Amino acid sequence: MNAGAVRLLIWREALHFDRFEDLPCVLCGGRTPMRSHADEPVHKVCAEQWNHTHPAAARYRAGARDLGTRRFHDDAPTPSKQTTVRHLPQRPASEAQTLQLPSPERKTA
Repeated sequence: MNAGAVRLLIWREALHFDRFEDLPCVLCGGRTPMRSHADEPVHKVCAEQWNHTHPAAARYRAGARDLGTRRFHDDAPTPSKQTTVRHLPQRPASEAQTLQLPSPERKTA
């Protein structure tokens, strides 16, 4: 993984979404229905950025698997919901092509 890339959190469980109330995000102050595992109101993007800027923060582990920082971490893996991150293969960049549009014919009066 690219060292400059932000690691995305896997929050699949319903406990991460409060459908009744938007509260101020503890990190940016904007309103959000999202909740951390500790029930902190936080945007998922804000939590991912916080994890990225705090690499030395205490980690949360499930067995040998690193799920993220103690404050913001992935949902624990279950047999039906693994938390393995897949990377899509990079497609080669196609060469730029010039689009040739037919020129409209103008009628003369």
